[in-house]
Amino acid sequence: MNKMNKINKKRTFFISFMALIIFLSGMVVSLYDNVEGKFNHNENIIINHLNSEMKYFTLAKAKEADPSYQILSFGKDVPKDIREQLTENLEENMSSSLNVLENDSNFLYEIKNTKTKKTVKSKYLKNNIFDKDVKNKSIFYGTLYYDAKGELKDIESLYKGDYDGFDFMSFFENSLDVGYSGGEDGSDRFYINGVSVPQDQIKINTPDNVSIAYSVPKNVKDNGGMVYYYLNSWENYNAFSAAALMFGSFIIALFILFYPKSIEDEVTPFSSFRKLRGEINIGFTATAITLGCMGCLIVSGYTINGVFLNLVDTLGFTFANFIVVLCNMVIWALTFLVIGIGCYDVKYIVVDGIWRFLRDDTLIGDLCRNIKGGINKLGNVDLSDNINRTIMKYALINTLVILIMICLWWFGIFLAIIYAVVSYLWVKEKVDKIKADYDVLLVSVENLAKGNFNDEITEDVGVFNSLKDEFRNIKTGFEEAVREETKSQNMRTELISNVSHDLKTPLTGIKNYVELLQQDSIDEETRKEYTETLNQYIDRLSTLIEDLFEVSKVNSGNINLDLMELNLIQLIEQTKDECFEVLNSRGLEMIMTSANSEIALMLDGDKTYRIFENLFNNVAKYALPSTRVYIDIIESEEDVMVEIKNISASQMNFTSEEIVERFVRGDKSRHESGSGIGLAIVKSYVEAQGGSFKIDIDGDLFKAIIVFRKNTNN
Repeated sequence: MNKMNKINKKRTFFISFMALIIFLSGMVVSLYDNVEGKFNHNENIIINHLNSEMKYFTLAKAKEADPSYQILSFGKDVPKDIREQLTENLEENMSSSLNVLENDSNFLYEIKNTKTKKTVKSKYLKNNIFDKDVKNKSIFYGTLYYDAKGELKDIESLYKGDYDGFDFMSFFENSLDVGYSGGEDGSDRFYINGVSVPQDQIKINTPDNVSIAYSVPKNVKDNGGMVYYYLNSWENYNAFSAAALMFGSFIIALFILFYPKSIEDEVTPFSSFRKLRGEINIGFTATAITLGCMGCLIVSGYTINGVFLNLVDTLGFTFANFIVVLCNMVIWALTFLVIGIGCYDVKYIVVDGIWRFLRDDTLIGDLCRNIKGGINKLGNVDLSDNINRTIMKYALINTLVILIMICLWWFGIFLAIIYAVVSYLWVKEKVDKIKADYDVLLVSVENLAKGNFNDEITEDVGVFNSLKDEFRNIKTGFEEAVREETKSQNMRTELISNVSHDLKTPLTGIKNYVELLQQDSIDEETRKEYTETLNQYIDRLSTLIEDLFEVSKVNSGNINLDLMELNLIQLIEQTKDECFEVLNSRGLEMIMTSANSEIALMLDGDKTYRIFENLFNNVAKYALPSTRVYIDIIESEEDVMVEIKNISASQMNFTSEEIVERFVRGDKSRHESGSGIGLAIVKSYVEAQGGSFKIDIDGDLFKAIIVFRKNTNN
């Protein structure tokens, strides 16, 4: 239920976030019509964009109205080539401004020279530009009036500082290598293309006896001129777009800030960006936000001034309006999306901690960790390694550091002091760590000495890590030794108990029947019957003693193998035939299958015979009467497997491991005859010959599995 609630919360956040982005994008695009035409009719646009051209234009037209007007005047200290360069450059700039403004029907002008009585005005001007009617119909109207001394007496709309004493630097610094500095003799000087000229030797003269008026009408026409271009430039709408970006970013920031961070952490795209390293994430997000904001400014500006729509129409696309709106929606939505990611990044860094972010989520943090890890690895000493090599490593590093400091002369002394302090702190830290690790290891050894085998060293014990591994092995060995000793003690106790019981039973019978035979009153037939029973007890006791002797020899390793090449199939057949009577008495049908009629192996004939004899006798004792017994022989390239399967007559209330122990019978009540070590002898003889023996129990199905290796070397 909690998992489902969390999924629903994540889905709700994602849908809400995307809906907010789409809503904000749609709201901004829907305001385009209200903005169009309201931000372009501004006289400041004309001043900002055309002020430079109007200054050159003013000088050019003033000279046209008064040909005697000298724009530049030079002193005697100005070289001829500098005069020519300045004059040529000024004429080029004036010519350029004339080309821009003189033939622009949206830029009206009239210049009157009160001295020459000459008037120069725009060919598109129909009325007197100085009339108030023209001014009222203009979005930009500027006037200049210079008196007979060339002083600016009256100005409207234009900035006085640009026309009251023209600044030499502003006229030429963009086209010539012009500089300015104070001279050694206290005079100010210009540097023009590397030539020093006193400042008072060059002057740009203002016109005199001139009235100038400029006008840009409200009904600006699309004539391809600069006035129309600037008035309809996409940049004029940047204020609207910037305001929309700030408002949208504020709303998104509030949404990201107040929504639970635990939900945001697991929602795409935030979870994907959080997996990136900090520098990559911040760099990509900042770049995406910058490009997105620029895209919004450009696309919205060109959409509002109609250029984008005209372009789509020109390309012949159908549904041009829809395409334009869709493109704007996409660019605004993507920009708001990356802004949202940026807001989440800031929240993630602040909430989780700036230091944690720098340490765990940045490439610099990774680098610092790697450097620290390298230093720690360099300082780690493994006592199992060659100690001479370790000492040599530190000696070489120290020598290298000392050589570097020697090369740095006096600064090296300062570094040596720092190196000594850092080395002392580093060595002290390492020694303290070694002492703490030694104490941990010592406590564990003491606990182990007290018999506490559950104590385990989980800490990193530094240079003693190799000892920690050996300590773990020692503890495991102790536990195994104690377990084996306990098992051996239990088996010894069980052996004494079982041997006592199994020896006492036939000995008691022998004693009883000997006493009966000593009676004079028994007849010959009874005496003969008692004698046969007495022989059975003696045979049983002899078999038990013989089995005990065989097991003892195998377990003590005192066993001699007489290996020879035997046909395993023939040996099993022979053993089966000799056990036929006892098997047949229980109605057991033996079915043997083998792909080959002859399998030659290096085995001890007597002991291998005893293996299968014990197995067949075990089958005769415990198999369900009148059932089939299967002997499957499977040969591979490396070994031969013999599997004997039968159905148990009684429930098998023992494990496959227990049944091969000594003195364990299939019938735990010990009512059956036998020593209980038959399978133990089988296991011992098979393993002595390099093979393996195991028992599988599946319900009432009993399997004895023997594997002999073909390449046995004994």
